[in-house]
Amino acid sequence: MTKNKILVIDDDLSLLEALEAFLYQENFEVRSSSQHQSIYEVIVDFNPDLIILDINLGDADGRTICDELKNSDSTAYIPVLLLTGLSYDDISQIGCLADGIIGKPFESSQLLFHIKELLSA
Repeated sequence: MTKNKILVIDDDLSLLEALEAFLYQENFEVRSSSQHQSIYEVIVDFNPDLIILDINLGDADGRTICDELKNSDSTAYIPVLLLTGLSYDDISQIGCLADGIIGKPFESSQLLFHIKELLSA
């Protein structure tokens, strides 16, 4: 059985390492990066089944990157799950083309539920 591939982009290195370890433990193939600038090269090289993308990437906005991915024929099919430190009230105001949004902090079971839901869609 082939493992689903998940690409994680977040500039918080400790969260990135924790997500990578958790997803690996849950039997996913994981590639992670704190550098959003290389996302397109990583997508071509890794061919992920799902992208987990932080909204606040320091000098970039994950919502903009998400919309660029969703508006490109070569990446529009890849589900994107946004991570955000915004409150749940603020999350409801987020306008972008993401397939899902989850607030930080989150329970690992909640994240896993969203991932499995998006991969089975």
